[in-house]
Amino acid sequence: MTKFNPQRNSTVVAELKLLNPWVENTDYGDDIVQLARALLGDIGPISEKAHFEQRLATMGRFAAGRKTWNAWSQDMMEVRSLADTDPALSAVCDALAIANFSGARFTENIDFAALIFPGRSDFSGSEFEADCWLQGATFYGPAVFRQTSYLGETNFERSTFNASADFSNAVFARLGQFRELQILGQALFEYTDFANGAWYSGSTFAEVSFLDARFGDAASFTDCQFAGSATFERAMFLASCGFEGAAFKQAANFRDVNVAGAAWFYGAEFAQPADFQGMTTAGRGDFQDLMVPV
Repeated sequence: MTKFNPQRNSTVVAELKLLNPWVENTDYGDDIVQLARALLGDIGPISEKAHFEQRLATMGRFAAGRKTWNAWSQDMMEVRSLADTDPALSAVCDALAIANFSGARFTENIDFAALIFPGRSDFSGSEFEADCWLQGATFYGPAVFRQTSYLGETNFERSTFNASADFSNAVFARLGQFRELQILGQALFEYTDFANGAWYSGSTFAEVSFLDARFGDAASFTDCQFAGSATFERAMFLASCGFEGAAFKQAANFRDVNVAGAAWFYGAEFAQPADFQGMTTAGRGDFQDLMVPV
């Protein structure tokens, strides 16, 4: 983190403390810079007390309802806009904007629909034992859903990720709903288990990887837009998969994909030849028509 001048940035610092009163309960005292550096992993692991207070504040805002959460998010983004020309101050804003749900266990239906996440959101290792709704949510910072478990219905339809989204090793016990999803940064669904399939119809990806992903039922990528590289290498589809009308603007990797049903690519567009080497299907399909002779 570059040098930070709290006097020069006193107005922004005061606003950040007003929006995040929990910082005064940490063992970093008034040193908001050290707290930010700890939150961002710049100076080693964060103290247990600071981690606890951050999580407590996150849960408290969420419990207060969508209106309160989004008002805080809008205020945080407005304050950050004042710091755009100061990398150090921007880093402090980013640190205090983190939404920390890591390792949380939700036993009842949970509704994150239409929430605005102004900074990094961390759901890694969380367990959702009932239905989880995130449709229409907006993520401005990196979103981490690594090793999350979804036992009920899960809905990310029309959500927008302005940075990266990491769902690696996540488990979806029921159908995953991702229609009209937008991920503008790197998207990782590597080793993700979609036990009852997934629907991504009409979604937009920058760069995405479904390396070693498993789809236990039908998967639809109809009309998806893949602006960057798209990797499905070694993915396993235990039923049919559909890529009808999808557009691949860069490299598309389907190497060693296994499909127990049919694989459909009717109307799909490839800016360059796709790699289908080793891909197999047990049912019908038309991907063979797209293979380039060696």
